[in-house]
Amino acid sequence: MIRSISLLAVVTVFFGFTAPAIISSGSIGTGPGQISPRKAYAQGKSLTFKVLACKGCPIQKSELDRDRAISLAASLEAVYADEKTGSPDDNVVRELCGPDTKEKDCGIRMEVVHYFLTRRYKLKTPIRGIQNEVINER
Repeated sequence: MIRSISLLAVVTVFFGFTAPAIISSGSIGTGPGQISPRKAYAQGKSLTFKVLACKGCPIQKSELDRDRAISLAASLEAVYADEKTGSPDDNVVRELCGPDTKEKDCGIRMEVVHYFLTRRYKLKTPIRGIQNEVINER
């Protein structure tokens, strides 16, 4: 009897000091249609170096510097607004949206790449065009 009471006391103390596993329902995120800045930066970096600046891509990784980032950001803004800058980067930017990409996903891809370029190369925030609407910077 004393052994079972002692065992019960030990088990109670053990479970009393361990944190219970809390599993919440719902999704994790910053709200509907929002992407955290950290995730947007990571996605933009990934897309930039997988689609735009890689071996066999329109731009070589070594060519991507601040000046090229300025040109790409301007082309991203123009293509996003269905305009043309006349820059060869307009065609490069269109590579982000392949034939299988939905229009909404294409816009998000452009926004996260634009976000990456503006943060990585410390570019000024655009006045028109891409406003990084899906990125929650609170």
